[in-house]
Amino acid sequence: MKKLLVWGYALQSMDKAEKMGLPRVSSGVLGISEEFNPKKTHPDFDFPWSWFVKGQEIPPMPEKVYICLKKARGVTFDFLPYNDFFIMSARFLEFIKKYGFDHDFGMSKAIIVNTKGELLTNEVYYLVRIVDWEIEDEIVYPDLALDEDDFSLEAYTNSDKDILLSSNYNYSGAFMVSENLKEKILENFSLPFLYSLEEWKELNNSDFYWD
Repeated sequence: MKKLLVWGYALQSMDKAEKMGLPRVSSGVLGISEEFNPKKTHPDFDFPWSWFVKGQEIPPMPEKVYICLKKARGVTFDFLPYNDFFIMSARFLEFIKKYGFDHDFGMSKAIIVNTKGELLTNEVYYLVRIVDWEIEDEIVYPDLALDEDDFSLEAYTNSDKDILLSSNYNYSGAFMVSENLKEKILENFSLPFLYSLEEWKELNNSDFYWD
């Protein structure tokens, strides 16, 4: 069995991540639109494809969306969770697919701009949808039943994949990665927030989660 780490942004690491250029989604700096409108750059995230219910047909995503960042001079992240979605660079998507990410819940090309509509990056980005009830349970948490908050101190997988999604809500908005990928991640990505599950629990010990 392969031991897993958490690749994501823990609640108590958000101040550090923000100083490194990561947009703090909960502060309202990020807005998503189907068409860019300079008079309304941050509309409510309320589209037919952004809300979906188990048992009902999930609407297709648009070909492209506009993601507007307030007070940003560029894009420093490779992935960013946003509700039931990830904003991710093409190179990040290519990397996680190479190591086992095989989900296809729909995605749109993401054009990332400032409030004037000016491009913040020439890199290709995507808005990738995640449907949590469709995630196959491939992760073993040996001590999960012992924790009333549904955190585990360790996680393993028998899967041949090295990058997985968890169906446990405590790890939503993050990726579960095998330890043997750690060096490759550190070499290739600028904001590699990697944690053991014990560290993840300690850094998320609050009733309020970053979303």
